[in-house]
Amino acid sequence: MVSARLEVMHPGLQSTIQDWPGRVGFWRVGIPPSGPMDELSFRLANRLVGNAEGAPGLEFQFLGPKLRAHADVDIAVVGGGASTVDGVPLPAGITTTLRVGQVLDCGGVREGARGYLAVAGGFAKALVLGSVATFPRGGVGGVAIAAGDVLEFAAPRSGGPLRRVAPEVIPAMADPTTIEVTAGPHFDWLDHSGAEALVGGTWTVSSQSDRTGIRLAGPKVGFAARARDKAPENGPDPTNVINTGYAIGGVNLCGDTPIILPVDGPSQGGFITPVVVVSAALWKVGQLRPNRRLVFRRIGIDAAIAMRTALDRRVADPAAIITEPAP
Repeated sequence: MVSARLEVMHPGLQSTIQDWPGRVGFWRVGIPPSGPMDELSFRLANRLVGNAEGAPGLEFQFLGPKLRAHADVDIAVVGGGASTVDGVPLPAGITTTLRVGQVLDCGGVREGARGYLAVAGGFAKALVLGSVATFPRGGVGGVAIAAGDVLEFAAPRSGGPLRRVAPEVIPAMADPTTIEVTAGPHFDWLDHSGAEALVGGTWTVSSQSDRTGIRLAGPKVGFAARARDKAPENGPDPTNVINTGYAIGGVNLCGDTPIILPVDGPSQGGFITPVVVVSAALWKVGQLRPNRRLVFRRIGIDAAIAMRTALDRRVADPAAIITEPAP
C-alpha cells in the first residue's frame, strides 16, 4: 500500500504546519495562538481543495519546500508565485492533482513574505493543546520541517474540480502598505508629535523580523509627561513600564523601535503598547518582507469590527472560489 504522505526533499525557510485560528485559550499562561501569519491566504488555500478553512496546512517564508508525493492528492499553493510540478510552472491560487512520484517545488515567494500549501483532506499531525499549530521558538506543537521528514495526509482526495481564487479576493498590497490600528493601552504615553510620527509616519520593515516580532525603523517618537515623569519602578526609558500584558497585534515600542507582535509574539513584558493592529489587518503584517514600507492608520473599535466581519465574509463568499467547467 502506498504511504499517503509528502516526502520533504528540501524544507524551504521556516516551513511549518499550522491550523487556523491556532492554539486558542492559552495566552494567559504565555502560549501564543500561532497559526498562519496570513490567515486570508491560508483559509483560501483550504477552500480551494475543499477543506474546512482552518484545516492543517503548510506555511513557508521567502522560499518554499520541495516535496515528493507518495500518493495522489489535490493541492493548492496560495502566495509564492514560483511553484512548479516536475519543473512545469504551477500558477498560484489554483488547484492541481499531484501524482505519485511527482515533485512539487514551492519555489521563492515573489510577492509578500509567505506562501501556503493546502492538500485535500489536510495534513495529519497530533494535537497539542487542541491544535496542530507549530510554535517553533517555544517548542509547542513541534518545529519547522527538515529534509527527510514526511508529512502525512489525514484523508487525501484527488481528482476534484479545478478551482481558482477570484482575482479580486486577495488585494494587492500598496507601497507603503496601510496597516489599520486601534489605540492601545499606552497611546496617551505619546505626545502629539509622537502620536503623529507613529500613526501616519512611514516605517520600514527590518530584516530582524520573524513570527515573534516585526521590527520597524522610521521617525523618532516623542513622549508625553507621564512617560518621562513616572515612578522609578517603571524603568528609566520613556518606553519602559512595569510588566504589562501584550495583545496579539500589539505594536510594542522598545526605545525608538516599534515591534509588531504577531501570532507567535510574547504575552507580556516591560514596554509600552501605544497601538494595536486590528485582527483583520494581521494578514497584511504576515506578508511584510524586509525593506517594505508601511503606514499605520488609526481607526475606531466599530470600524475594526466591521473590517473583521468583512474579511470573514470575503473568505466565505461562494464567489471567492471559481470552479472551472469540466473539459
